[in-house]
Amino acid sequence: MRLDAAPLRDLPAATRWLVGLSFAGWLAELLLGLRVNLTLGLVPYLFAHQFWLWQGVTYIFIHASFWHFLFNAFMLWMLGRLLEPEMGTRKFLLYFLGCGLAAAAVTAGWNHGSLTPVVGASGAVFGLLGAFAFLNPEATVYFYFLFPMSARTMALLLGAMEFALTLARPGSGISNVTHLGGLAAGVAWLWLERRWRERPARFEPDPEQLERAEVDALLEKVSRKGQAALSRAELAKLDAFAKRRGGRA
Repeated sequence: MRLDAAPLRDLPAATRWLVGLSFAGWLAELLLGLRVNLTLGLVPYLFAHQFWLWQGVTYIFIHASFWHFLFNAFMLWMLGRLLEPEMGTRKFLLYFLGCGLAAAAVTAGWNHGSLTPVVGASGAVFGLLGAFAFLNPEATVYFYFLFPMSARTMALLLGAMEFALTLARPGSGISNVTHLGGLAAGVAWLWLERRWRERPARFEPDPEQLERAEVDALLEKVSRKGQAALSRAELAKLDAFAKRRGGRA
């Protein structure tokens, strides 16, 4: 499986719409600036304490610069064309938005007092990177387009880097904790889903076997204590069973 871009006409529907919404979000930020960032971006204090919960989704589509938009759109372009057909459009869309929302929750929890808006699809895109690595762990990818490695190794390396940068650069202007939250949420989602699918089927005994076992117990009781030891209901049960089998108890 190759991880590369594809012509716009070949992109699946949800991926194409997500790229388009990200472009519209960049235009809105370009025209309205801080007003859009404070309302539709993720402001941790407002999200965590004032419950502006819509920001957990809308911030995904707002981008601070054209290059910010271009990088996230490019990654979505590459990953979406592979993952959307594999996951299905509905699940892919829910997964993308879910990873973005989880990344927002992690970000708001980490910086719950911050009034600095966080914008961009990076958290959700890191969730897609996690999905690609989870579903295609041995696929060869080029880290930073230079260093070949397996997708699993890439995901582990990215997770370690984002964790280290979260601790080392709290005021860098790049929300590494958002990246880490999206990546972790995506891998956890797919791991739990796989565990659920692979869970052992719950044993449901055959009704006929249950009835046969109950009848055998009643016959054993008759052999030990005689028919007089059976209640009227137990006699009726034996009689009904015998009739169905062509005889009479």
